[in-house]
Amino acid sequence: MFTYVVIEHRGYIVQVDEPMPLDYEDMVSVVHGYIEGVYLDGATAYVNEEGKLQGLPKNEKATALAHAHKAIYGDDWIAGNMLIVGNCDDEGEMTSLTTEWLNANLKEIANV
Repeated sequence: MFTYVVIEHRGYIVQVDEPMPLDYEDMVSVVHGYIEGVYLDGATAYVNEEGKLQGLPKNEKATALAHAHKAIYGDDWIAGNMLIVGNCDDEGEMTSLTTEWLNANLKEIANV
């Protein structure tokens, strides 16, 4: 099973379990545009590379998570949806989010 999380710009947090990892087209579909990596401790998030330029709304929960992980600084913010997966393995393949990461981080972002 491949587990990932989407933090939607409206504030919904959706955990998804799929039989296979996401492909590029799936990722683009989730963030509604070209993807940009945001590196979190123990996970990798993907956001819309041009979200601010496209006028996508601020994602308060994704912004708080990125600040907590020191992935963005100052008054920077995340626009649109955020897709979170595990870090890449030694072969460069995307991995599933771990239960440990979910337990440590979902409670934090749910309270924003």
